[in-house]
Amino acid sequence: MSILTPHQSKALSIDKSISLTANAGSGKTFVLAQRFLEIIINTSTPLSQVAAITFTEKAAGELYKRISEELNKLLLLTADDELRKRIEKIRKQLVSAKISTIHSFCIDLLKEFPVEAEIDANFIPINEQKASELVDLAIETKIREMLKVTNE
Repeated sequence: MSILTPHQSKALSIDKSISLTANAGSGKTFVLAQRFLEIIINTSTPLSQVAAITFTEKAAGELYKRISEELNKLLLLTADDELRKRIEKIRKQLVSAKISTIHSFCIDLLKEFPVEAEIDANFIPINEQKASELVDLAIETKIREMLKVTNE
């Protein structure tokens, strides 16, 4: 993808945080990967201070893979020793990068700041099935309460 749309070009501007939404196949992963690389390679921003958050595990995996592949390409194409060292360092740290789903990001944030969130530090997120069961139970309980009030 060499020709960028005006929206893609605007999204690549790293002077502020963005929320990127677009249809499937529109180049979101490309733009996010390029933006991520621009920030971590060409600024003094530490990798730990950059987050790329998606809605699905598949999208997060694709984004991580794209960033990793681009780092490998840059490493092969870069002659500057200082830049090569920086890219190699980033490659080694990439495993700890905040490239995740919104759910994973929030869980990590809550685990990092449980006191501020006023939750147990040893909380365990529930899975989708358990969440559905709890919603069903809450609805059933509320309906019973309402029927009880009506019958009195």
